[in-house]
Amino acid sequence: MRAVNDSPLIREFVTFGKSETCPIIDMHAHPGPFHGSYLPHASVQGMLHTMERAGVTRIVCCPSEALMADPDMGNAVMQRTIDHHPQFLGYWGVNPNHPDAIRRAIADFEKARGFIGFKLLPDYHTCPVTSDRYTPVLEHADSHRLVNLIHTWGYSAYNSPQMIEQVATKYPDAIFLMGHSGYGDFEAAVRVAAEHPNVYLELTAVYVAHDFGMFPTGSGTPVPIGSCLQVNGVIEHMVEHATSRKIVFGTDLPWYSPHYAAGAVLFARIDDEARRDILHGNAQRLLENSVVSPGSL
Repeated sequence: MRAVNDSPLIREFVTFGKSETCPIIDMHAHPGPFHGSYLPHASVQGMLHTMERAGVTRIVCCPSEALMADPDMGNAVMQRTIDHHPQFLGYWGVNPNHPDAIRRAIADFEKARGFIGFKLLPDYHTCPVTSDRYTPVLEHADSHRLVNLIHTWGYSAYNSPQMIEQVATKYPDAIFLMGHSGYGDFEAAVRVAAEHPNVYLELTAVYVAHDFGMFPTGSGTPVPIGSCLQVNGVIEHMVEHATSRKIVFGTDLPWYSPHYAAGAVLFARIDDEARRDILHGNAQRLLENSVVSPGSL
């Protein structure tokens, strides 16, 4: 393995702020405002500006509106964004507490353009990912090999890595991205990704040393404080035990900076082949196999 400071890819990023040979694909973002939070670059134009500066050429999103408010309106907002901006692709937002929207989800998804699968947020919706309420969309994802981005958190009663393992086993042809990689229980998340070919680790927040010792997760289940104080080395651990082919880049843009996130991958003690897998290659392969309306990849 090359020393970190002997990396051509790092030199390219440091010199130009981005890479022509390794354009970044961000698999986890939420365009639009989130009420009660100050997100100065949350607009589509703001996100495009940030993406341009960081070398992010493709981003896959689900608006917070689709997840936290009205799924129909939020998914329509995402469709308009996709139609006007080819850099954007979408996840169809699913809220199990809106049964009418769930019943219509498959027919609506089939008419949509540029959506690659579904976004589930079980912790925040307080509905276990193993619930039958998700069955229609997961069955559809399984039959069409669609990508599903699912919020995961360690020790959650709604979306722990162990629960993702259950649905990944039940739906072996669907692709599951573990959003946040089961934050706080990385070892379990890595094991699940290593053992299941349809499960991937998604890096949003992995590179951030949160302290959730005094705060609940979305499910209300506290994460042990010792699991969150230090995350140095977790990307190396993922590469060693799950391989770099099972990790995708994500930022929760506009919540986190793609510059910081890319730096965390670039300066991890891994080689350039692994960096390229994480920043671009794995996502590219997933999109080529899954996009409803591929456009220009």
